[in-house]
Order: sequence, then structure tokens, then C-alpha cells
Amino acid sequence: MRDSALQRFLWRLLDHAAPLLGPRISRAVAAAAMRLGARTPRGYMKGVYRVARRRPVPMPYLWKVPEAWWTKVPRVRARRRGLRLDLDLRDNLQRTLYFTGTYEPGLLALIESELRPGDVMVDVGAHVGVHALTAARRLRDLGGGGRVIAFEPTDDSSAAVRAAAERNDLPVEVVRAGLGEAEGTIELRGDPRYGTFDAGVRSQFGDGDVIARAPLLTLDGWAAAAGLDRLDVVKIDIEGAEILALRGMRETLRRLRPRVLAIEVKDVVMARGPGDEAALHALLAECGYVSHGQSERHVEVFRRRP
Repeated sequence: MRDSALQRFLWRLLDHAAPLLGPRISRAVAAAAMRLGARTPRGYMKGVYRVARRRPVPMPYLWKVPEAWWTKVPRVRARRRGLRLDLDLRDNLQRTLYFTGTYEPGLLALIESELRPGDVMVDVGAHVGVHALTAARRLRDLGGGGRVIAFEPTDDSSAAVRAAAERNDLPVEVVRAGLGEAEGTIELRGDPRYGTFDAGVRSQFGDGDVIARAPLLTLDGWAAAAGLDRLDVVKIDIEGAEILALRGMRETLRRLRPRVLAIEVKDVVMARGPGDEAALHALLAECGYVSHGQSERHVEVFRRRP
């Protein structure tokens, strides 16, 4: 990952102009350029690294957006992926979406291509709703009908999903709760390597301060109480607790047999939780699902066994 000589010159030019332009205009110019570059997978990943608070390896030849451009006046109203959104740029997911114009494009493309008229999708770990809103819009474009149910345990993120759904006139059902293998409550902790506002790294297995306490449900219990009689697509991204949520939805998976599951499978995150990749694969095999590769880095796709 490196910039060409011309790119380095243009980014340096923006750096020099930034004191006159101010952070709002400077970041808007940077976002316009990065959205053009993000049309290719490599360009998108360059954008991800440009706005990352921490890079996995040193990248001395890749220009990085100065943190002051998003920490000063961090809230911004923008239109991304055809959605009108209120974003907090102190959060990595929202910052990536603002600057590159998308987030996890492979997973979003999978959701859009997989949904059919009348489908029901469950988004476990909805964050600020990028995946749930994309699904709801796709179902609307297919002629209406179907449901999108978003589980998000924190007050701020669940409120953001509700607000975005209302602003875009999209029917997303938001459940302010986490999913696990038993009912109860959970504490979500931050990650000291990131900022307090980085909602995407909150985890019940984190080692930072407690950010929130929230109710914990099982999908089996919730589905029975809600009378859920159809489920087609499931997305799970809950920072190492994915296997716990799956244990609490085994009966629902067997009963309703959703045709595709998209699950974050990231070793460094799973290592903090109660299961590893092999245990997750074994559990899904028991429920009748096999891996069909990745839609996105760290996002594995599982489909029903024929």
C-alpha cells in the first residue's frame, strides 16, 4: 500500500492548504478524492488505512488523514450509499464510511444480492445500521414486504439506527439487546487502544472501561416470544461473542433454516472470547451449515448443507 509520486504531491498540497481551509473543508476534499479511489478493492483498502487510528504495519508511503480533521467538529451530516446519515467521525466505522463512501463493500454486496422479495433478515450487532439500512432499502426496491430486525445493545448505537431508519423512511425493527446463549445482562467494555467513541470495538470481552450495560437475549427465546416464522439472512458481528449468539439460536436455525449466514471470524477477536474458529465451524456443521468462503476480510459466509 503506497501512494504514487503524483498522489503524494497532491496530498501534501492539501496538507499545506488545510490551515486556511479548516478541518471541515479539508476533510470534505479528502473524502471526495478517497470516494473516487474506493471504487476498486485496493483503493477502498487504501482508504481504510488512511483513516485508521492504528495501522497493522508501518506504511510510510501512504498518506494518512490527520486526526484533527475528524476530532474537531466530529459530527457531520452526509449522504453515503444513497442513505442520509448523521455520522460521528470519532468512530472508525463511521469515519471509514464518510471518507471512502462505503463500509465492508463485499458484505453489503452479498446482502443486496442475496435478498429476495419478502425475506426476513436479522442483523446481530447492528452498530449504527449500515447493513440493516442497506437490507431494508433493498427489500423496498424489490417491491416491499419482508422484515429487517436489528439487535444492538447500546443506547447510543441503537438510537442511531432508529434515527437513520426514520430519516430514510426505512422499516428497520430495532431491539436494544445483545444476543447470547442465555438470557441475562452484559457489560460492554471499550478497547483502550481506540477512542471511547469507537463503538465498533466494544465487547463483553474487552479490557477497557465499562461503556454500557444491556439486556442479553437468546434468538431462540426472542423468536418464540415474537412468533418469528421466517428467517432468510443472518449477519453476526459482535466482537468475539459470535459463538455465544449462535449457541442461543440453534433451534431457530434448525426450525427456520435461513439460507445464508455472514459471520465475523477474526482470530485476534475470537481469542478473547469462549470459542475459536474450529468450534464455530463445528457448531454450524451441527446445525447443517458449511462455509462458502469470505465475502469480506474476516467475514465468512455459511450456507445450508444440500
